[in-house]
Amino acid sequence: MNTTMRKSSKILLAGVVAAGLSVPALSATAGAAESNGMPEVDTVATQALYRQLYDQLGDGDVSPGQAIKLGDRDASLCQMGDGYGIHGLAAGPNTSCEFAAEVFSGLMAKNTSPRDNVRGYTPTTIHAHSPVTHKDYDMECVTGQDNLITCSGGIGAAVYMF
Repeated sequence: MNTTMRKSSKILLAGVVAAGLSVPALSATAGAAESNGMPEVDTVATQALYRQLYDQLGDGDVSPGQAIKLGDRDASLCQMGDGYGIHGLAAGPNTSCEFAAEVFSGLMAKNTSPRDNVRGYTPTTIHAHSPVTHKDYDMECVTGQDNLITCSGGIGAAVYMF
Protein backbone atom coordinates (compact mmCIF):
# COMPACT_ATOMS: atom_id res chain seq x y z
CA MET A 1 0.00 0.00 0.00
CA ASN A 2 1.26 3.47 -0.72
CA THR A 3 0.40 6.78 0.85
CA THR A 4 -0.65 8.59 -2.29
CA MET A 5 -3.77 7.99 -4.27
CA ARG A 6 -2.79 7.51 -7.87
CA LYS A 7 -5.03 8.85 -10.59
CA SER A 8 -5.89 5.23 -11.53
CA SER A 9 -6.95 4.52 -7.92
CA LYS A 10 -9.10 7.66 -7.91
CA ILE A 11 -10.73 6.56 -11.16
CA LEU A 12 -11.19 3.03 -9.80
CA LEU A 13 -12.85 4.35 -6.63
CA ALA A 14 -15.10 6.65 -8.68
CA GLY A 15 -15.99 3.79 -11.01
CA VAL A 16 -16.79 1.49 -8.12
CA VAL A 17 -19.16 4.09 -6.66
CA ALA A 18 -20.76 4.94 -10.01
CA ALA A 19 -21.18 1.30 -10.99
CA GLY A 20 -22.95 0.44 -7.77
CA LEU A 21 -19.95 -1.50 -6.46
CA SER A 22 -20.25 -4.20 -9.06
CA VAL A 23 -16.85 -5.68 -8.36
CA PRO A 24 -17.08 -9.30 -7.11
CA ALA A 25 -15.94 -8.56 -3.55
CA LEU A 26 -18.68 -5.98 -3.11
CA SER A 27 -21.54 -7.43 -5.15
CA ALA A 28 -23.63 -9.25 -2.55
CA THR A 29 -27.23 -8.13 -2.35
CA ALA A 30 -28.68 -6.87 0.90
CA GLY A 31 -29.44 -9.68 3.29
CA ALA A 32 -27.83 -12.41 1.16
CA ALA A 33 -24.54 -14.08 1.95
CA GLU A 34 -21.99 -14.86 -0.74
CA SER A 35 -21.63 -18.55 -1.48
CA ASN A 36 -17.85 -18.34 -1.01
CA GLY A 37 -18.15 -17.72 2.72
CA MET A 38 -17.94 -13.93 2.53
CA PRO A 39 -19.91 -12.03 5.19
CA GLU A 40 -23.28 -10.54 4.32
CA VAL A 41 -23.02 -7.16 2.63
CA ASP A 42 -25.62 -4.44 2.32
CA THR A 43 -24.77 -2.80 -1.00
CA VAL A 44 -26.67 0.39 -0.11
CA ALA A 45 -24.59 0.80 3.07
CA THR A 46 -21.40 -0.05 1.18
CA GLN A 47 -22.17 2.46 -1.56
CA ALA A 48 -22.85 5.13 1.06
CA LEU A 49 -19.51 4.41 2.75
CA TYR A 50 -17.58 4.59 -0.53
CA ARG A 51 -19.40 7.77 -1.60
CA GLN A 52 -18.46 9.33 1.72
CA LEU A 53 -14.84 8.29 1.19
CA TYR A 54 -14.82 9.58 -2.37
CA ASP A 55 -16.22 12.92 -1.23
CA GLN A 56 -13.37 13.18 1.28
CA LEU A 57 -10.61 11.84 -0.98
CA GLY A 58 -12.03 12.70 -4.40
CA ASP A 59 -9.31 15.16 -5.33
CA GLY A 60 -6.74 12.35 -5.04
CA ASP A 61 -4.52 14.48 -2.83
CA VAL A 62 -4.12 12.09 0.07
CA SER A 63 -1.72 12.50 2.96
CA PRO A 64 -0.93 10.11 5.81
CA GLY A 65 -2.66 11.16 9.01
CA GLN A 66 -5.47 12.93 7.14
CA ALA A 67 -8.63 12.99 9.27
CA ILE A 68 -11.51 11.10 7.67
CA LYS A 69 -14.94 9.83 8.61
CA LEU A 70 -15.98 6.22 8.02
CA GLY A 71 -19.72 6.39 8.53
CA ASP A 72 -19.90 7.99 11.98
CA ARG A 73 -16.41 6.79 13.00
CA ASP A 74 -13.51 9.23 13.26
CA ALA A 75 -10.24 7.94 11.84
CA SER A 76 -6.89 8.95 10.42
CA LEU A 77 -5.98 7.74 6.95
CA CYS A 78 -2.83 5.63 7.05
CA GLN A 79 -2.39 4.18 3.56
CA MET A 80 -4.11 3.87 0.22
CA GLY A 81 -3.47 1.01 -2.18
CA ASP A 82 -4.97 -2.09 -3.66
CA GLY A 83 -4.53 -5.69 -2.67
CA TYR A 84 -6.26 -8.30 -0.58
CA GLY A 85 -9.56 -6.56 -1.42
CA ILE A 86 -8.50 -3.47 0.55
CA HIS A 87 -8.30 0.04 -0.90
CA GLY A 88 -7.36 1.86 2.28
CA LEU A 89 -6.23 1.52 5.86
CA ALA A 90 -7.19 3.88 8.69
CA ALA A 91 -6.60 4.10 12.43
CA GLY A 92 -9.15 5.21 14.99
CA PRO A 93 -8.45 7.63 17.83
CA ASN A 94 -5.74 6.39 20.22
CA THR A 95 -4.39 4.08 17.49
CA SER A 96 -1.22 4.61 15.50
CA CYS A 97 -0.90 3.95 11.80
CA GLU A 98 2.09 1.74 12.61
CA PHE A 99 -0.16 -0.48 14.73
CA ALA A 100 -2.87 -0.42 12.04
CA ALA A 101 -0.28 -1.70 9.56
CA GLU A 102 0.63 -4.54 11.95
CA VAL A 103 -3.04 -5.55 12.25
CA PHE A 104 -3.43 -5.45 8.46
CA SER A 105 -0.30 -7.59 8.10
CA GLY A 106 -1.76 -10.12 10.52
CA LEU A 107 -4.95 -10.34 8.51
CA MET A 108 -3.02 -10.60 5.23
CA ALA A 109 -1.02 -13.50 6.67
CA LYS A 110 -4.22 -15.58 6.62
CA ASN A 111 -4.32 -15.23 2.80
CA THR A 112 -2.41 -16.98 0.10
CA SER A 113 -2.42 -14.23 -2.53
CA PRO A 114 -2.97 -10.47 -2.89
CA ARG A 115 -5.89 -11.43 -5.13
CA ASP A 116 -7.67 -12.91 -2.08
CA ASN A 117 -10.14 -10.75 -0.22
CA VAL A 118 -9.36 -10.56 3.50
CA ARG A 119 -13.09 -10.17 4.21
CA GLY A 120 -13.37 -13.91 3.63
CA TYR A 121 -11.24 -14.42 6.75
CA THR A 122 -13.37 -12.41 9.18
CA PRO A 123 -14.50 -12.66 11.89
CA THR A 124 -11.13 -13.47 13.36
CA THR A 125 -8.71 -12.50 16.09
CA ILE A 126 -5.40 -10.94 15.09
CA HIS A 127 -2.45 -10.90 17.47
CA ALA A 128 -0.48 -7.74 16.70
CA HIS A 129 2.57 -6.03 18.13
CA SER A 130 2.53 -2.28 18.63
CA PRO A 131 5.73 -0.60 17.51
CA VAL A 132 4.67 2.39 19.64
CA THR A 133 3.89 0.74 23.01
CA HIS A 134 6.10 -2.32 22.39
CA LYS A 135 3.27 -4.54 23.64
CA ASP A 136 1.20 -7.26 22.00
CA TYR A 137 -2.57 -6.94 21.67
CA ASP A 138 -5.48 -9.07 20.47
CA MET A 139 -7.72 -7.37 17.92
CA GLU A 140 -11.14 -8.75 17.01
CA CYS A 141 -11.84 -8.15 13.31
CA VAL A 142 -15.28 -8.25 11.73
CA THR A 143 -16.70 -7.13 8.41
CA GLY A 144 -19.77 -4.94 8.73
CA GLN A 145 -22.73 -4.84 6.39
CA ASP A 146 -21.14 -1.75 4.83
CA ASN A 147 -18.13 -3.95 3.91
CA LEU A 148 -15.87 -2.01 6.29
CA ILE A 149 -13.53 -4.25 8.26
CA THR A 150 -13.31 -3.04 11.85
CA CYS A 151 -10.69 -4.46 14.19
CA SER A 152 -10.98 -3.44 17.82
CA GLY A 153 -9.25 -4.42 21.02
CA GLY A 154 -6.12 -3.63 22.94
CA ILE A 155 -6.68 -0.51 25.01
CA GLY A 156 -9.40 1.19 22.99
CA ALA A 157 -7.67 0.62 19.65
CA ALA A 158 -9.57 0.62 16.35
CA VAL A 159 -8.29 -0.24 12.88
CA TYR A 160 -10.40 0.15 9.73
CA MET A 161 -9.90 -1.41 6.32
CA PHE A 162 -12.03 -0.44 3.35
